[in-house]
Amino acid sequence: MSKVLTRFLFYLIGFLIAISYLAYRYLYLKGVNDFHKEILVTAAFAVVIGCFTGIIEIVKAQGKYFWIALKCFLLIPNKKVYVSLSYLLRIKIPGDEKYFLVKGAKINQYQPVGGVYKLVGNKDLYKDWKAAPKADGKNPRDLRFFVSAKFIPKIISWFYSRKDRENGVWREFSEELVETQILSATNFKSIRAEYLGTEENVLCKQTRFKDEQYHTLIYDIFQIELNTKQLKEFKKLLKSSSFNEKYAFVTEDDIKKECFDEHKTRIGQHSKYIL
Repeated sequence: MSKVLTRFLFYLIGFLIAISYLAYRYLYLKGVNDFHKEILVTAAFAVVIGCFTGIIEIVKAQGKYFWIALKCFLLIPNKKVYVSLSYLLRIKIPGDEKYFLVKGAKINQYQPVGGVYKLVGNKDLYKDWKAAPKADGKNPRDLRFFVSAKFIPKIISWFYSRKDRENGVWREFSEELVETQILSATNFKSIRAEYLGTEENVLCKQTRFKDEQYHTLIYDIFQIELNTKQLKEFKKLLKSSSFNEKYAFVTEDDIKKECFDEHKTRIGQHSKYIL
């Protein structure tokens, strides 16, 4: 149990005890002596105020993650959760208002360029959080794993600290577009990416994997800012083929419908996060 939750429970128990005493004192106790009037009542009011203030400060400090932490520690501590921490790249062709997607390697669908972050440094999530790698995971340093729900608050906090993990987006861009020769290495020696925000789906009910009951999916969203030569190359791709076995240029409406090509071709559900 985290120190924050321990403090919260301490404050809560103190608050309930003090309130219970005050209710007993004023509603049931008859013929009270000075000890009750001058010491216990004063102490009880001090505890109520102090504990209530402490509870409010903890809830405000944790924000929306407070109730998630409470749920993880008290209600579902040992439930199996699949965690995926990744990034998606919005590549939009100005003028044509088309979004660039690639064919998924594992699922027959088109989706944004991107993928899971990798660990860097000495972080050992299998030791720290007793995590288990995804069965088909080729790289144990991928931030895609199974863990008990009680570790989810720590994982979220660690993710946003940006420590011991990738923060750049070049690796997946290069692997999916340059190494596959969809784009030229000449024009794409580097890219400029603007961080747009983060999308979360924490503790959503899922049964996609064996014994797993929840998903926790976090996506950092970046927009690729294309220079003149890079934009020209994308427009050349669009002109030659708007849709093939490697990539597709689709509209915002296509992404919202999660399909294109007269509803025959699927678009990944998570693609909506790049809109």
